[in-house]
Amino acid sequence: MNKAAFSALAVMIAAGLAVTVDAQARERSVNERQSNQRERVVAGARSGALTRPETRQLNREARGIERKEQVFRSDGQFSRGERREVQRDLNRHSRNIHQTRTDHDRRDWGHSRGVAQSARGWHGGRDWGHDRGFQRHGARSGNIDRLQQRQQAQIRLGVRNGSLTPPEARRLRGEQREIAALERSYRADGVLTRSERRDLRGELQDANRHIYNQAHDDDRRYVR
Repeated sequence: MNKAAFSALAVMIAAGLAVTVDAQARERSVNERQSNQRERVVAGARSGALTRPETRQLNREARGIERKEQVFRSDGQFSRGERREVQRDLNRHSRNIHQTRTDHDRRDWGHSRGVAQSARGWHGGRDWGHDRGFQRHGARSGNIDRLQQRQQAQIRLGVRNGSLTPPEARRLRGEQREIAALERSYRADGVLTRSERRDLRGELQDANRHIYNQAHDDDRRYVR
């Protein structure tokens, strides 16, 4: 190979590597922004800066962006225009998080603690109704935890037997992280309401369907 041809080949290889690195950087940018925004919502819910309705609305908005991204990626491509649209949605979501966290609506933590303390005092230091409610709540929470553990096990099995390709597994695990972040934001004040539990069950049902569909489609990883 003469010197000119070698130089041309080197330029082509360098250009290809630059494109790959640039694509990976853009990919990290979307994922990191989504992760950062989830943590901002969790922090706002934990501090009381976000009320329950505000937290639910922001989480629904984040899930909508995630679903749009999944639709865009469903053909195995994520074009520049699609990525730009997702970035615009993330910009809007970021502004909404900031505006909602800095408005004057706050969850009254002091009032909640005061009610709990009054209840314990009224029942002679032990709130039996609260204890029974906590046991029922714990059982329901355990059911959600079991569903999450089962789905994570299904994803691991799909990776091992080849029914899930690496991109499919990444998307499904990303969905599991989204549900875990949603649950953390709901539990930030120590209470998981019926409507929040219903939201989580709905998300887990969707995730279960996604796992089944991905594991039974025609995309398979070759396993020796």
